[in-house]
Amino acid sequence: MRVYVAVERDTHSSEEVEQLRRELEERRREVAEREAVVDALRELVRSLEGKNGALESALKNHAAEIEILKRKLFGTKSERMGTSEMQLLLGDLLREPAALQKALDEARGAGDASGSSDPKDKAKRPPTGRRDLSASKLPVITVELLDEALAAKGRLVGFEESRELMYVRGGFRVLLKRMAKYEVPGDDGPRVTAVPAPVRLFPRALCHTSVFAWVVVEKFALGVPHHRLEQHLEAEAEPLDRGTMCRYAEEVGGTLGATIVHAMLEDARANCRVLSTDATGAAIQPGAKVNGVKQVCKKGHFFTIVADCDHVLYEFTSSHSSNFVQELFKGFKGFLQSDASSVYDILERGPPDPNSEALHLVGCWAHCRRYFFEAAVCKHPIGVDGLHRIQTIYRADEALADLPPSKRGELRRTRVAPLIDDFFTWVARARQTEPGRTLATRALGYATNQRAELERVLLDGRLPLDNTRSERALRKIVVGRKNWMFYGSETHAESAAAIFSIIASCRLHRLDPLDYLSDVLRVLPFWPKDRYLELSPLRWRATRATLDSAELAAHAHAITVPVVAR
Repeated sequence: MRVYVAVERDTHSSEEVEQLRRELEERRREVAEREAVVDALRELVRSLEGKNGALESALKNHAAEIEILKRKLFGTKSERMGTSEMQLLLGDLLREPAALQKALDEARGAGDASGSSDPKDKAKRPPTGRRDLSASKLPVITVELLDEALAAKGRLVGFEESRELMYVRGGFRVLLKRMAKYEVPGDDGPRVTAVPAPVRLFPRALCHTSVFAWVVVEKFALGVPHHRLEQHLEAEAEPLDRGTMCRYAEEVGGTLGATIVHAMLEDARANCRVLSTDATGAAIQPGAKVNGVKQVCKKGHFFTIVADCDHVLYEFTSSHSSNFVQELFKGFKGFLQSDASSVYDILERGPPDPNSEALHLVGCWAHCRRYFFEAAVCKHPIGVDGLHRIQTIYRADEALADLPPSKRGELRRTRVAPLIDDFFTWVARARQTEPGRTLATRALGYATNQRAELERVLLDGRLPLDNTRSERALRKIVVGRKNWMFYGSETHAESAAAIFSIIASCRLHRLDPLDYLSDVLRVLPFWPKDRYLELSPLRWRATRATLDSAELAAHAHAITVPVVAR
């Protein structure tokens, strides 16, 4: 028996199918548009996340910089860290700035209440000029200059008198010089001849060279501005205006710079093996108005040179340039230790062979430590770890400090060199793990870029790990910059550099700058030009022992120059 099943089929018209196809395409376009919107939103989110990360990184860097600036203002200046400080991560070094702001406001208020600053309210200073010291109330020191040869030919008929303002320990005095006059026979009858006055370094000056020495020591060794020295002299009833003192300082500096300091610089370049150098800025007083426009301060630079042959030197330049550096160290063959300033790159010549006749740049581990220190202030672990490693290098080297240079160099290669190798291996590894631009990456980058120069401290036992001795020498420049703000001219700055050189070298050799300058300025007019190095602080004790002490003590006597064997 057959069964038939009827199947009912639903049929649609072609119009309905086309409508459905169009609806499907429309739905696909909507989906595609929505997916495009989603992709755009996702890209926007990724962009915003990247910007947020960059902003967070910048915020951290700014916060780190703020912490560093706070510490420079309120914290200790030393970068050396003990074990406890390392463990505490420099915990609480800073004061609240609110207290400082309050103190500044109070000081500002006190300054405003002190009186008007209107120039019309200032009393006019009395006119100054060359004064007659015969009426001075200061104690008088009398020196009589006689001549035995003239006395044997004739008779004493009187004295010519001359007065100078001088300085001795305890205060100012009047130096009365009495030059004897003799009546001696001549072809045309008797004539009167006076003993000539001794040669003076500054013959037209009212003051003795001891006053010159006092002025430059007070200003450049103690940082006292000229207007305060003027007030001090007014209290002594013998006023000396600041313009005159400024000229005195310029004359002293120019004379010393062309004689003794020049000889010291030549000796350093020719005979020293290691030089440390650094530089700092200085402002030069603006000149007169040009076309009614007020001029601004010019900027100059002081370079300091600390030589291992025991000279401390300063040189002024109007431009911090490679050309000046090249001229300054012209002829020097040895190791020049400095920071990583690009002006020194022009000096690099030849391979770093300690026995080669060339100049070689040596890096400064203190500058390297400084970058890690800044990162450690912000409690970055790389900064703390880097400080610890550099501290280990310093401790290993300090244990060799008392050894002779040859022995020290030998032991450095066995005890310090492995620590330096480990440090740079760690630096290379840390750079791969530290992303972005942070204080830590800056420290790592500095160490990497300066590796060759930093490793050169191992080449010679006379090389220190850093050039902090030149940085210490710059402190006098910085103190002066704070006290008198600017130098009157570039010529005055050059004179100041020579005076700074003499004073710093005196302190290096434990000489009193005032005693040294008082004696040397008297001796200098009589000294041969080819022997100026004998008057340097390095050799002054030996040179002074050969001089006649009575001639020096007389204040106005000619100086006999001892003969040296050639």
